[in-house]
Amino acid sequence: MGFIDRFTGNTIGNPAGIVNVSRRRFLEGTGGLALGLYLNPLAAGTAAAATPKIFEPNAFVQIGTDSSVTVIAKHLEMGQGVFTGLATLVAEELDADWNSVRVIGAPADNARYKHLFFGIQATGGSTAMANSWEQMRRAGATGRAMLVAAAAGQWKVAPETVTVSNGVVMHAKSGRKARFGQLVSAASKQPVPENVTLKDPKDFKLIGKLNVPRRDSLAKTDGTAVFTQDIQLPGMLVAVSAHPPRFGTTVKSFDATKAEAVPGVKAVIAFAGTPYSFPGVAVLATNTWAARQGRD
Repeated sequence: MGFIDRFTGNTIGNPAGIVNVSRRRFLEGTGGLALGLYLNPLAAGTAAAATPKIFEPNAFVQIGTDSSVTVIAKHLEMGQGVFTGLATLVAEELDADWNSVRVIGAPADNARYKHLFFGIQATGGSTAMANSWEQMRRAGATGRAMLVAAAAGQWKVAPETVTVSNGVVMHAKSGRKARFGQLVSAASKQPVPENVTLKDPKDFKLIGKLNVPRRDSLAKTDGTAVFTQDIQLPGMLVAVSAHPPRFGTTVKSFDATKAEAVPGVKAVIAFAGTPYSFPGVAVLATNTWAARQGRD
């Protein structure tokens, strides 16, 4: 199964493009700031004032006073390298120091982290990069523009004379420079630009380059990487599905007697399909083995 389907039964729509909600601000958090980008139109009503010391999970980028850059990835890392891929998109347009970039997974929030193609929060079908190509680049470019505006204001120079490279904001003529972390406070006061210009591919330093170290390799090597199967929550059940054997068919009926007799099985339910997933019957159990036995 490539997609995550929470069986909401909601019809998958055709999501609109990405906008920077006007007047949205960098958030001055504890030791950092976050840049929020929202999906139109669902988040239009969520851009109201936020508590300054709370990092809101609708942000795609967080910059710390130590100049660290945290990318919030809305697609799951399942070994395919999407954490590195998404971080590369942001870091490229932000002109961040790649060694200072880290990635964390987004929380479950369909309104803010939905797949732009599917309309649900999902990962699969080799679509993560294509879906996020412009969205994540704009997240980085918007952050860069706000850092530049902050530096230009402090240095009393024209923004177009300010450059950014490897996590350092510079003004060549005066020789002034500052790392991202030094501009956190000033950047938090800048308005989010309505439009940003993305890089010409010929100017890419990270995207498509073979010499860029992956951000996910170390954790996968030393066993600290957390995948979906590693998540354990109080009272959590595991679901294993049985799907119709042919395209276009649905569940007419089912007998759950034998499945419910398997130790650990808690429920057996039928669920409707969506344009991107098939209908079927799910067996919910306290562990994967019990769920598989119940399904079989």
